[in-house]
Amino acid sequence: MSLTIDQLEFLRTPAAAELLTMDLPADPYHAVQTLRKHATPEQAAAVATLRALRHKAAASGRFPEALAARLLAMDKLLQQASSFRLAVWKGRRLAELAGRRGATAAIDLCCGLGADAIGLALAGLSVRGVDRDPAAVLCAAHNADAAGVAGRCAFEAADAAGVELPGDAVVHVDPDRRAGPGRSVRLAEGSPDGGFLHSLPAHTAGGAMKLSPAIDWSEAAAVPVDEFEYVSEHGVCKQLVGWWGTGRGREDRPRRRATVVHGDFDDPHAVSIPGDEAPYAPIGEPGEWLVEPDPAVIAAEAVDDLAAEVGLWRIQPGLPWLFGDRPAETPLARSFRVLAAVPGREREIARALRRLGAGVVEVKPRGVRLDTAKLQKRLRGRGRRGLAVLWCRLGEKQRAFLCERITAPAGR
Repeated sequence: MSLTIDQLEFLRTPAAAELLTMDLPADPYHAVQTLRKHATPEQAAAVATLRALRHKAAASGRFPEALAARLLAMDKLLQQASSFRLAVWKGRRLAELAGRRGATAAIDLCCGLGADAIGLALAGLSVRGVDRDPAAVLCAAHNADAAGVAGRCAFEAADAAGVELPGDAVVHVDPDRRAGPGRSVRLAEGSPDGGFLHSLPAHTAGGAMKLSPAIDWSEAAAVPVDEFEYVSEHGVCKQLVGWWGTGRGREDRPRRRATVVHGDFDDPHAVSIPGDEAPYAPIGEPGEWLVEPDPAVIAAEAVDDLAAEVGLWRIQPGLPWLFGDRPAETPLARSFRVLAAVPGREREIARALRRLGAGVVEVKPRGVRLDTAKLQKRLRGRGRRGLAVLWCRLGEKQRAFLCERITAPAGR
């Protein structure tokens, strides 16, 4: 349900605050009926919607519990928002960039519900947030207040493409990828469009551009930024951030980097590796340990850089899984101890899993089309040992590595 401005304004009142924390029946219908005893139908619907969105925000693990409990949002804004951890990390990087240029303020274009603006403000910058949707501006102002940074933030409703940007401005921009029907990863189909994004680095001192990590690299590489950073959180590549004004400059194409962000919401840490700099990793036989690079490492084409850094090898060109004689103790990868290797046929895999005393089984395919949900149910055993089946194609044949996952390093 989309919320109107009137509904959002009501949700900020003391009367709504009581309804948002009221004990209600678990059944949604009866919950709304209870709310209607204390508010108009439109107000009751708004309260029910926001209660559900706050629960969703808290359950996602993307926001601190205290902020999720006070968040003002709509479903679309919540889906598009940066996680609080990534917003704080990115805000610190932008504050460092601004500091090198003597700037103390930043402009957040397409600010949405205000997560990135809050990250910038927490890093000590004064923030001017802009969004073409007045509802988003109202949410962002409320959320900045809930986060304790309202004094450093000012929000306005305006089209980002029409905002006058000083030449010394430090900018964050998160173009709306749902400007049309559905979600798009193409620059031309966002708002503001690709033309604006291409011109932005040339007319501002520095900044960060948040794009979809699924965008085609040839399209991204045409944007005149210094570096593109694939950013992962909890094992998922969440953002592709284009940085400019870093002082590093660029050659014919921007550099690539993979980064895993982890740690506390208010004190995130990042581990990074450059992409496409190391020579191709050596090819060898499977080792005792299978190492699965983080999705950001794969997206940044930093698999060979990771192999060179940790001392790993490939078993086939193009297959991103790496092997080694010891686990890779880094947040940039996940390590599995190889217990057995069998042909990629379900019957043989099931037999080997029984011998290993498997219980819950996770299936991770690479280069093979599998219905993993159904396979995991069929392969689940009666034992207590949780195992993983890493199933791939080697040449013309399929191969499965039956593995035991080790405890994930920090950040995973």
